Amino acid sequence: MKAWGLTLAWLSLLVSALVAVFILKQPTLNNDILALLPKSEPRLQQVEEHFFSANKQQLSFSFRGEKAVKAYDELHQWLASKHIEPRFKLPEISQLAAFYGQYAGHLVSEEYKQAIGDANRFQQYYFNQLSKVADPFVSSTINQDPTLATAGFLSEAMAHMQQFELQDGRININYQGDEYLMLFVQSADNAFSINQSIALSNEIVTYIAELESRYPDTQIRYAGALFHTAANAQQAKFEMTLFGSVSLLALIVMVVWVFRSINALWLASVTVISAAIGGTIALISIFSQVHVLTMVFAVTLIGIAIDYAFHGMLDLTEQPQGFSQGLKLALLLSLLTTILGYASLFFSPVQLLSQVGVFVVAGLVTAWLCTRILFPYWQAGLTINAAAHRLANMLSGYLKRLTHYRVELSMLMLVLLSAFALLKPPVINDDVKLLNASPADLMQNEALHMSLLGKDNGQIMILFADNAQQLLEKQETLKTKITGLNGNVLMLSDLVPSKQLQKQNYEQLHSAQQAMSVVSQMTGTPVELSTSMLDLNAALNSPLAPLIANQVISNNTLTASWFMVTGVNKSELKDLANASTDLIVYDKVAMISEGLSHYSNSLLVTLAIAMIFALLLFSVKFGFKTACKQILVLILTTSAVLLLCSALQSQLSIFNLLGCLLILALAIDYLVFYQVNNLSPSNVLAISLSAASSMWVFGMLAVSKTPAIFSFGLTVLVGLVCIYILAPLSIALPKNKENNR
Repeated sequence: MKAWGLTLAWLSLLVSALVAVFILKQPTLNNDILALLPKSEPRLQQVEEHFFSANKQQLSFSFRGEKAVKAYDELHQWLASKHIEPRFKLPEISQLAAFYGQYAGHLVSEEYKQAIGDANRFQQYYFNQLSKVADPFVSSTINQDPTLATAGFLSEAMAHMQQFELQDGRININYQGDEYLMLFVQSADNAFSINQSIALSNEIVTYIAELESRYPDTQIRYAGALFHTAANAQQAKFEMTLFGSVSLLALIVMVVWVFRSINALWLASVTVISAAIGGTIALISIFSQVHVLTMVFAVTLIGIAIDYAFHGMLDLTEQPQGFSQGLKLALLLSLLTTILGYASLFFSPVQLLSQVGVFVVAGLVTAWLCTRILFPYWQAGLTINAAAHRLANMLSGYLKRLTHYRVELSMLMLVLLSAFALLKPPVINDDVKLLNASPADLMQNEALHMSLLGKDNGQIMILFADNAQQLLEKQETLKTKITGLNGNVLMLSDLVPSKQLQKQNYEQLHSAQQAMSVVSQMTGTPVELSTSMLDLNAALNSPLAPLIANQVISNNTLTASWFMVTGVNKSELKDLANASTDLIVYDKVAMISEGLSHYSNSLLVTLAIAMIFALLLFSVKFGFKTACKQILVLILTTSAVLLLCSALQSQLSIFNLLGCLLILALAIDYLVFYQVNNLSPSNVLAISLSAASSMWVFGMLAVSKTPAIFSFGLTVLVGLVCIYILAPLSIALPKNKENNR
């Protein structure tokens, strides 16, 4: 009864702590794939949050075919019923004219400037403009600005912005000989739960399928963060449920077969449950948002935490009272080494890995405490069945015979691995796309929409400045350089010129007395130029705001803008950026991949440091000679894992290196248990059960459709097989009759 009471008290304590943390922190489960990406440096991160956060809510649809208009209208109406409104609500020309008209004389197009330098040329230019009675820019501004400078400025600015045609209010794009209609909308809520995201995505996709069945000659494509998030979340939920369920079932079968005891099954369950609760408490205490993919990786905790249960229960079946000293030492060393392996994930630039590290480390500590505190009270009810005994003796005998060929096996592996490395050297791929498990058709849709909008060959740039006016001046200077490279770019300064340029415009118009007299003659009214100059703050609080608000940030701490350049190769743009500390060629994928590359290099260094640490640890505990044998095993295992995974995947990723780090921690575990408890049948059985459970769990990850999870699972699976075979080679057995049997 004491055992039951203590165990229930332990679980009650953990559950109470979990509930308390939930109430205090109120965590949310994040399904946004973008949240997995490494954070940028603070200045750039602030810019990203301002400029691109709204992208998460934006959806795009393209229509091609005979009934494209009907499909467009029906989808538009259906989305509106779901409170998903059009993204673009452009101001009326009359609104823009009224706003810009206040600054007549300061806003001048390039064509107007060229014409005004010559009175005769200007007369012809002005007459041509005046005769365009149907021109909305002329008709809307002439009363406020009879010089028609504002009309020319507006016409030029809008021409730059017009990347597509509007037909009856619908965006029409001609691409590769086909006509496409495009619809851009924005969801009302950016804080969808996982279930809400999946439900909305499925609703939209289902309705589109209905439209395509009604209009078979019409093709509808969809894109947006919502669809990617839902696809990744749905896959993660499926895998988390499947992997977790199958892994638990397999472990139950193992425990029941070996111990034939409800008590053993109960202890194993308590260990896994305690680890899961302990990991969750730490996770939500540190992170306010937990990513759903963290829970997929966290399934691996089952395969590691159960190791403590196997070793603990098997040791107690052979001891008169409590754990043996060897088991206590081995459990502690195992905990410390595995913690060190996973703790390295804390410093990962990928938040997913940081969260996994926190979860597993806290979970393992909890599992270790559970094993050390509770298991001795259940010792009386633990037994091993005869079949398990026979298996233990068989495995022990096999491994003892294997140790007699350690030199030959080691040399053979060295030769094979060296040859393999020469024939097919491993290549590390740090592409951030490995985080994405989106379906291929969704990726194709995204690529199509980028092409339709002309963004497939464009390059985003970000410009920083000390204040708004300096920003506009820098943009004007930069645009001249980009134009000189035969590039095209639409900037904020095209719509809001700097005060310096406005002053120059005013002075040019004011000094062109002869040209301005033409205006008076033709309109019969004197020319009066406004003294007011347009500034950014006024523009952001005007009908112009929808066109520029997402292009600029200007506050007490930061002033910046972004724009897209086309027609200039990336190397030339980088040359421009290298010449200024305030200009960035913004390529998020490349930036993240570069960050992951640095992290890959640091992981290789970490692996080397871990080897040195292991050598020191083994030398202190077991002697230098034994330590060298154990390090050789670690080197052979790590090399075999990297080479085999490189062959199976064609290339390695950062997740293979992370898997290697975990393998290193688990390998040290096995080496410690072998060295402390030798090749005794109970120790071999415990290690075999631990290896089998871990192989099963990580083998499940190796069938994941998410490339990152697949690479991680495959690496650990291959590593477990290697270390299970190689670890016994480090043991020096006494040469007696028993060992030679």
